[in-house]
Amino acid sequence: MPHGEIRRNPAAFTEPVCGPCRHRRGARLVAGAQRGRRGRPHRQPARRILVVTEGTRTEPQYVEGLNRYMRSKGATAIVKPVSVGKDPLKVVQKCVEKRNEAAQNDKGYDDCVCLVDVDEHQTLLAAIQLAEQEEIRLLISNLKFEAWLRWHAEDKRSALSSAQLDELVTRLGLVKGKMLSQSFPFHQVHDACKTARAVDPEMRPGGKGPDPSSSMPILVDLMQGV
Repeated sequence: MPHGEIRRNPAAFTEPVCGPCRHRRGARLVAGAQRGRRGRPHRQPARRILVVTEGTRTEPQYVEGLNRYMRSKGATAIVKPVSVGKDPLKVVQKCVEKRNEAAQNDKGYDDCVCLVDVDEHQTLLAAIQLAEQEEIRLLISNLKFEAWLRWHAEDKRSALSSAQLDELVTRLGLVKGKMLSQSFPFHQVHDACKTARAVDPEMRPGGKGPDPSSSMPILVDLMQGV
C-alpha cells in the first residue's frame, strides 16, 4: 500500500437508510400486497335452480345426473320430486310452496322450474297460467319426458304413443323399468338440445310444442349458467 493512503471499507460508505425511508418502503410493500388482494376477482355464488318434477324417478334421476355431468360452477339444480300424481297444476302449486318456504328461511332460489308432461292432462292450461303468474318456468314435454330422453340416442321425430315411448327408451338402453340407466349418455345432451330446438323453434317456458317436443333445453341453458 502506498505511504499515506488510507484503506477504506466500502461498506462503511453505504448510504444509510433512515427511519422514515424504511417506513415508506414498508408502506409501499404493504400497499402493493393489499392492491394485489383487492385485484383478485370475487367468485360469484352459483345460481340456485329449484327443479320440481312431476315424475318421482326418471326425471329427478336425469336432472341429478346432468348436474354431475355438467359440473357447472355458475349454477346448480336442486331437484324436488312431488308425489301428486299426474297433475301439472298441483306440481306448479307445490313449486310455489317450496319456493316461498326457502325464501322465508333465507335460502331463496334464483330460478324455479317445473317439469311436466302433456300426456292428456286436463289441468295443463291452468298450470301454464299459474306458472306465468308466479314467474315459474314450466317446461313441457309432449307427449312425455321419454321423448326428451329418446333424443340422447337417436334423431328421430316420429310421434309415438305412451306405451311405444316406454318400449323404445328401454330398447335403446336409456331406461330400465322406471330407473334411468347407469350408462345413460349424458354426453349427448347437446345433440338432444339441437333436435328439440329444430322440432320447436319457438320454444319457450309454458309453451306446448308439437308431438314430439320438449322444452328441456331451457333447463340445460340455466344449468350452464346461460
